[in-house]
Amino acid sequence: MNGGGGSSVAGDRLADPDLVDVLTAEADLWLRAGDATRARQLLDLAWTRADGGDPHRIGAVALGLDRIGARFAMPRTELVSALDRARRALAGTATAAEAQVTAALARQLQHSVPKDRPRARPLAERAVTIARALDDPATLATCLLAHHDVLWTPGTAERRAAIAAEIADLAERAADPERRAQGLLLAASAQLEAGSPAFRATAAEYEHLTRRLRQPRHDYLLQTRLAALALLDGDVDAGERLSARAAELGEQVGDGDAGNVRMSQRLEVARARGEPDELRRTAADAVRWWVGVPAHAHAVAAGFLARAGDLDGARRELGVVLSLDGLRADRSYLWSVFVGELAVAAIALRDLPLCTRLLEDLLPIAGTCAVNGALVCFMGAHAHTVGNLHAALGEPETARRWLGRALDVHRRLGARLWERETAAALAALDRDRPPPAPAGPPADEVELVRVGDLWRVGFRGHTAFLRDAKGLHDLARLLASPGVGLPALDLAGGAPPADSGAPVLDRAALAAYRRRLAELGDELAEAERRHDLARRERAADERERLLAELRRATRPGGALRTLGATAAERARKAVTARIRDAIRRIGDSVPDLGAHLDRAVRTGTVCRYDPRDQA
Repeated sequence: MNGGGGSSVAGDRLADPDLVDVLTAEADLWLRAGDATRARQLLDLAWTRADGGDPHRIGAVALGLDRIGARFAMPRTELVSALDRARRALAGTATAAEAQVTAALARQLQHSVPKDRPRARPLAERAVTIARALDDPATLATCLLAHHDVLWTPGTAERRAAIAAEIADLAERAADPERRAQGLLLAASAQLEAGSPAFRATAAEYEHLTRRLRQPRHDYLLQTRLAALALLDGDVDAGERLSARAAELGEQVGDGDAGNVRMSQRLEVARARGEPDELRRTAADAVRWWVGVPAHAHAVAAGFLARAGDLDGARRELGVVLSLDGLRADRSYLWSVFVGELAVAAIALRDLPLCTRLLEDLLPIAGTCAVNGALVCFMGAHAHTVGNLHAALGEPETARRWLGRALDVHRRLGARLWERETAAALAALDRDRPPPAPAGPPADEVELVRVGDLWRVGFRGHTAFLRDAKGLHDLARLLASPGVGLPALDLAGGAPPADSGAPVLDRAALAAYRRRLAELGDELAEAERRHDLARRERAADERERLLAELRRATRPGGALRTLGATAAERARKAVTARIRDAIRRIGDSVPDLGAHLDRAVRTGTVCRYDPRDQA
């Protein structure tokens, strides 16, 4: 190559279009050989020669840059810009190149920072639409990969497993073993998330195929997954060795996400070992590493500091998460890790309102497992966290049921470390030894007495008189029975309406729902056989809506819910509002008492005063 802008072969100078083709092909060979730096240099040169020229060559260079990749949850402005320019150049051609570039852009946006992700889904859908019209299995597999990734949130394992299986089948038809390996890996990850032991067979097939590729980058990817499996099997030392070795290999081949994978696996190593100093170091490293998703990083730090016994540090990190409005964090596949560690911190700090909120978020996916990335790290069955949250909320029997489910899942998967952790949580329940909580002021320090038409409130030598209000009556009943839950319906002085025993759905309607679910199961199977993505999406969406309605209308054991919940909900809102108003009025007159009651009174469907709740 010379400085005059062309390449000479046997004395002949290559024109720019031919030079772009040569540079792009050579870059791909360097990338397969494990030299991402050299590949990037060649592609940067190819881009300068292709820009403004043939749209298909621009697209080929942009796809080469996409294959090099970037780090998850970090801005990737240059790569997104290149792909976007290539997409605009190819727009309207309805070619394989347009479909592939559009799909690549969708994936890069999805794996970038949260603000970029809303653009990803329509692009992925556009790519699949173009690819479906082409008789090109390789292009369709590429576009389905983008569709898979924009769906990648907790609770979508079943749908993603079907897409991943189709990717693997298409790749086999296209004689593309690299894409087939990718499809198998995604399928194994989705199966693990769904709690299916079939993930081991799929992972074994992935390992067999990847070893035959004999490419440094794929050797790195395989090593990371072998590390994940060792950790899942309970061999922490082997998992740590494999993970560290894989990180070195990832750095050598220039994989942009190698550091992120290593950090994710370090979380499980530190959690499993439970050494306070290592937990503190890992917490600090998580905050430094995941700068693109700060709510996630500080939630991990809160959980790890709580595990280390540093409750002040955990409280501080939890405050950061809440100040970032972290409970509304986008639900990428990192969300399972985020919510799990947030729950650890909330339980340790006895933050019961937060425990309640996290329980509400987790219950819809409580039958699945937390898996970080594509089989990067298993983080336990969600039922384990749900059980611990119920225990923290003073519901031991419900906690025991959920922990029992988690134990079954962990045994079925062979997740030995998590099996032991769940068994320990169950043993703690059986011993009836709740975790110690910071001692609050004793109940008899609080004075709340009715005097004629007024109420006398007193706390630590300070006294005030307040006008009568319903919320003060509620508080008096709660203070008279510290630690005892009183239904909001009782406090409201009401009773369920006469028809409250009627079910939300009658049995005929319930039977109709179940018949339709069976029909939708047949439709999904037929759509998968015909590779009809649009029909499968419609059927899956309707199935999710019906399941949500059934969950609303039935109890976990299958019994019908009754309309009494409506009266209870009205009572919850009314009682909560008037208790909180009474606490505010008390705080205006006796600030210390107002602050104490604000922390120690839990409102909701069941209300409770617990002077220990001072976190």
